[in-house]
Amino acid sequence: MDYLKIPGLILAVVTIASGQWEPDVRLTYNDSTSHTCYTNARSIALGSNGTVHVVWYDHRTGVDQIYYKRSTARGTTWSTDTNLTDTAGMKTDPALAVAGETVHVVWADHRFGYPAAIMYRRSTDNGTTWSAEVCLHASSSNSRNPAIAVTGSTVHVVWASDSVGREIYYIRSTDNGTTWSPRRRLTFDPQQSWYPSIASSGRFVHLAWEDWRDHSFEIYYLRSTDSGATWDSSPVRLSGDLTTGSCSPSLCVSDSFVHVVWFDTRHTPFELYYRCSSNNGQTWDRPEQRITTDSSGSYNPTISAIGPNVHIVWEALLGTADIYHKMSTDNGITWQPETRLTNDNFHSATPSLAILDSGVHVVWTDFRDNENGEIYYKRNLNGNPIAVGEHNPSADIMPSAATAFVSRVVKFPHHPVTAGPAPACLFNANGERIKELLPGTNDIPTLPAGIYFLLKTPKDRTICKIVVIK
Repeated sequence: MDYLKIPGLILAVVTIASGQWEPDVRLTYNDSTSHTCYTNARSIALGSNGTVHVVWYDHRTGVDQIYYKRSTARGTTWSTDTNLTDTAGMKTDPALAVAGETVHVVWADHRFGYPAAIMYRRSTDNGTTWSAEVCLHASSSNSRNPAIAVTGSTVHVVWASDSVGREIYYIRSTDNGTTWSPRRRLTFDPQQSWYPSIASSGRFVHLAWEDWRDHSFEIYYLRSTDSGATWDSSPVRLSGDLTTGSCSPSLCVSDSFVHVVWFDTRHTPFELYYRCSSNNGQTWDRPEQRITTDSSGSYNPTISAIGPNVHIVWEALLGTADIYHKMSTDNGITWQPETRLTNDNFHSATPSLAILDSGVHVVWTDFRDNENGEIYYKRNLNGNPIAVGEHNPSADIMPSAATAFVSRVVKFPHHPVTAGPAPACLFNANGERIKELLPGTNDIPTLPAGIYFLLKTPKDRTICKIVVIK
C-alpha cells in the first residue's frame, strides 16, 4: 500500500486493477421480443445503495409493454420481472434515471392511438412499489426517443416530436416527479432533430442530439445553467465533417467534464468519435477524437463517467455484432485497448452502461436464445479504477483514510488542500454533483444511505469515498 502525504492529511491509496468481466447473465426468459432502448438513453441505472435497475420493452403479453427488474446485490441476484404498463397499445423505448431510492422511468406509449405519447412512472422505495402512470405529453403528432436525467429532486425529460418537422422538446419536475412544468421546445430548425441524450449535474443540464440542419446528420449540443429553467439560445455543432453522417449521440457528465460519443460514417462503414468539454459545456476546446479503428464497423455507443474515468460500450460488426468496452482514466485524453464483452455467433445489440463505485455494469439485447431477443447483463466489479483505503467507522469525521463511514454530518479540517474559496464537491455513485461542502461541519440528514465521492478541489483532484449510513 502506498501513502500519499499532504499537510494535515494522509491518504491510504490502493489502485484497483481493471479486473475481470464476469460471465454473461440472462435476465429474461420468453420467446417473444425483449429489447433495450436506443443508446441515446439509459436502460440501466445504479442507485446509491448498490441497487441495479433495468428496464426494457417486451412482447410476452402479445403487445409491447414496459418491464422492470432490479438487483439489490449489485447484480449477483435478480428480482422477478415487473410489468410497469399492462394496458392496451404498444409501448417502446423505456429509459430510466435514479436518485437515491427514487427510480424514474419514461417511455413512448401508443395507448391513445398511433401517435405515441410520452409517459412517466416512478418508484420512491427503490423499485418495490410504483406510483400511477403520468402522461407528460400527448398530441396528434408522434413522440419518440425519450431520455431522462435526474439530479436530486429535479427530473429532466427530453424527446423528439414530429409536430414541427421533428424537433426536441423538454419538460422538468422540481419536486421529484410529483408535478411537471409545461413542455418547452429546444430546437428550432425545419430539418429533423432526434435521438436526444441528456445528463445533469448540479444546476447544469446537458443535451446532445442528431440533427439534419446541415443536410447531413450531425451532432449538436445545448445546455442549461439553471437546472432547465432557461436554455442557451444557440446550439453548438460537435461533429465536423459535413460530407458524412454523425449519428446516435450518447452524453454523460462527471464533475465539470461533459463527454459525448457517437458513431460516424466518415469511415466505412462506421467508427466511434468522441468529444469533451472540461468546463460544463461552455467551450469545446478539444477536437473530435476517433476512438475505434475497426474495419468491420462500430456503432450504437453508450457512455458513462465517474471522476476522471470514462467508459464506452458499443456494438462492433464482426460478422455478427458483439459488445465491446473501452475506458479512459484521464477524462478522455487517452484510451486503453478495447475489450470484447460478448463472443458468440448471434447479434448483441443496443448496450447500456452504468458505473457504481469500482463496478461497471452493462445490459443489452441478445439473440443467442431466439430470433426475437432476450435481455442480458454483464459486470466487472473491479472495472472502474478508484482510490480507496481503510475505513474509520468510529465517528462522522473525514479521516486520513480514503473511505469514511458517516451518518449525520461530514467533517473535515481546514488544511491547505481544502482551505480557500473553492468548496469541495460531493458526488453520488452516478457521478452527479449533489452538494458542495466546506471545511468544518456539513449536515447531511437528507442524503440517502449509500456511496458518495468527495472531490476536495478541482485543482487537487483528490477523491475520497464516503459511505453514508443511517
